[in-house]
Amino acid sequence: MFQIEITETAKEFLEKLNKKDAEIILNKIYSIRDNPFRYLKRLEGNKLWRLRIMDYRAVMDVIVSMNKIIVVRIGHRKNVYEN
Repeated sequence: MFQIEITETAKEFLEKLNKKDAEIILNKIYSIRDNPFRYLKRLEGNKLWRLRIMDYRAVMDVIVSMNKIIVVRIGHRKNVYEN
């Protein structure tokens, strides 16, 4: 089972959302702990992965050797990939 770590950037985005959407996103993130690669897709030209949750995306770094998933950022699908 993977350990989930959420960055401050991702937490700030969740705080801006309505409570129901934030709860759905967190439930989905924590539900992939047992088998994350079944739900994640690799981002092109990057070492990061993405998880689709409604109209939102969670961008994650998966460290297999430490059994850790770091949620780098969460955002709306139209602008989450912009730096």
